[in-house]
Amino acid sequence: MLNAMRNAILCFVTAACACAQQIQLETPTQVPRYGIAQFSLHINSPRFPNPFLEPAPTAEITTPNGAKHIVTGFCDSNDGSLFRLRYSPSQPGTHRFLVRMGAFRQKGEFTAEPSVNHGPVEADPEHPKHFRYASGQPFFHLGYTAYHLLDPSKSGAEVDAVLDYCAHNGFNKIRFLLSGYPRDTETRSSTDNEHGVPDPKRAPNYGAPKGRVNPLPAWPGQPHAYDFTRFHLPFWRRAEAIIASMLRRGLQANVILTIEKQNLPDEYGRLSDHELRFYRYAFARLGAYSNVWWDLGNEHNEYRDKTWGDAIGAVLRALDPHQRLASAHAYADFWYSQSPWASYIVTQQYGTEQEVYNWVRKYENVPKPYVNEEYGYEGPANTPGHLQNADWTRRTHWAIAMAGGYATYGDWSGNVAWYYSGDPGKGVAATQLKHLRTFFEALPYNNMKPCPDPVPSGFCLAGPGAQRVYYMLTGAPPPDRRTLRRYDPRLGQWPTTRVTAPNADWVYITEP
Repeated sequence: MLNAMRNAILCFVTAACACAQQIQLETPTQVPRYGIAQFSLHINSPRFPNPFLEPAPTAEITTPNGAKHIVTGFCDSNDGSLFRLRYSPSQPGTHRFLVRMGAFRQKGEFTAEPSVNHGPVEADPEHPKHFRYASGQPFFHLGYTAYHLLDPSKSGAEVDAVLDYCAHNGFNKIRFLLSGYPRDTETRSSTDNEHGVPDPKRAPNYGAPKGRVNPLPAWPGQPHAYDFTRFHLPFWRRAEAIIASMLRRGLQANVILTIEKQNLPDEYGRLSDHELRFYRYAFARLGAYSNVWWDLGNEHNEYRDKTWGDAIGAVLRALDPHQRLASAHAYADFWYSQSPWASYIVTQQYGTEQEVYNWVRKYENVPKPYVNEEYGYEGPANTPGHLQNADWTRRTHWAIAMAGGYATYGDWSGNVAWYYSGDPGKGVAATQLKHLRTFFEALPYNNMKPCPDPVPSGFCLAGPGAQRVYYMLTGAPPPDRRTLRRYDPRLGQWPTTRVTAPNADWVYITEP
């Protein structure tokens, strides 16, 4: 009887429009730890000219240890008949809440049950250059870029194929766009002449498959004429369903809020009411999912600056009771080493093995994990950079790991921008990088650091005691004369016999 009363409480409220309205509040009673406690406010006979412009409901959550969190809600109906709040409890036990909307007040409580869920990924407080789950288990980041994962052209089965591809190949984080336009010019459609362009870097949508890159309609209306005062709810519901599907597969969802293409950020304006409304809505709607990471903007150095990043980061931290991982993607320089809102370092830099290694080491004194989100997409070229072949892709990713950093793979194989359309790619390196993750997950990677002395034709990583890992680039043996085991980074195997592979890269590790 008590649960029934909690789940259907009818009250009167004077809303912001000063009209007497009825609210039916649905509240949770039990949720798993790190699950989502959802509060739904059903408003009878809503009288909002635009409910997305109304003050959102809030909830004060008091955790079992007495900490208080303020949760901001969001409108989930075009007529204002439904508002929601979402909170993810990190502690088991009884949580008390107070929901407010206008003059409406309602107290209650719910229970967070123990769960086997590892919880969200966070920066490891004991080893701040690395990640771990809230449960304490280390998290070895291996990312995949799929910008248009949310593209309306994709069926549910096609989205599932991307997620299954990532899980199969060992990728545990997908970075994707929440809003954006295709790269196409104003006069060209996304189905026009996208294959066979000699230079894929200049092709429409970088040579993505025909029809697979379309505007991501976070708002109603037409591209370049969106109504930024409202939100396109079917798109947001689909986005959160995909994030939930990723969570079930153990995949982290790196939500890139916007991108520089087609001047979309200029259309809604820098720190305008429209921009702030968009960011606040995203934080409120998606932030309770325990696998969400935030990227404030892709290559945002092209349309924003550090002052903007710190302003939006402050908004995030004020609205996010969960303190999810957050950063912002630019190019070589990371602007937010000293910014408290930024949880981890993001750069975009491609080059030789030594160059990508050095770029990680450049930030070794910044107590935040380092991620090179774009160290060169896999393609056919025999030189490092965008369109580098599988060997260069594998070798540079290993070099980043040997410096104590992490990276995100993208597939441009066959001159087709799988990374941009957000489809499963054909690249060879994608099948090899899972061995990198498997190798380092078997080690105390969070407690390892680059060796102080350089290694000719390779790199060295030092573990506890005398443990050493060597990544040798040219087939030369490591300088360590102790007994070493050899690991094949292409096949993920430990050969028991001498394997002849001149000039090939090999991994060596000291015997325990």
